[in-house]
Amino acid sequence: MSSAEHETDPPLTVEVLADLQAGLLDDDTAARVRNQIRADPQAAATLQALHQVRGDLAAAGAASGEVSAEPSRAAHASRPPLRPARVVAGVVGVCAVLAAIGVGTAALISQPASTPGAPTTVDHITVSTPVPVIPLSDPEILALLQRPPDFGPLSVAQRASCLAGLGYPASVQVLGAQPVDVNARPGVVLVMPGDTPDTVIAYAVALNCSAADTGLLASTAIPR
Repeated sequence: MSSAEHETDPPLTVEVLADLQAGLLDDDTAARVRNQIRADPQAAATLQALHQVRGDLAAAGAASGEVSAEPSRAAHASRPPLRPARVVAGVVGVCAVLAAIGVGTAALISQPASTPGAPTTVDHITVSTPVPVIPLSDPEILALLQRPPDFGPLSVAQRASCLAGLGYPASVQVLGAQPVDVNARPGVVLVMPGDTPDTVIAYAVALNCSAADTGLLASTAIPR
């Protein structure tokens, strides 16, 4: 790459990395940024952290279910679009709140137990939901690279839209694919090139995956 091309490369800020992950960069810029990331371990680690946060948030949303109220159209019109960097900042804030909740929960747990023999009430019974994970081992995911991708019901047009939602240009090659169920939810595992040459990233997406909503069920980065 010439010195002139280096000068046009965008600096690898968190906002640029978030734009890459969100698929907001054009193909040429995305390719240059990915080349920069391969030579910058810190940027690669930051992008991997963004992937992890995105996967964790999607998993939390899938586990808790969808509870939403439709705001008025006027409220929607008055809100400016969120930039990825603001989303990242919001995630950091949410993590801080969750950490505080965790401290409070630990304090409650450390309190003395109730009087022996006291009846257990419904208030003390909790049901835990399994954390969504891809139901394939790392070797099984890597084995998908050795056979033709099985996209299940995902059409060519839907795959292109889904890849855009995951932050990949339509021209990128899907290394492997296989239908799976994640916590009884049907989906498809897509194995994509990692942000470093020695890794791949597996995404489990819902069958309605699109640029607007990937329906990300789980994700993991795997060394080759």
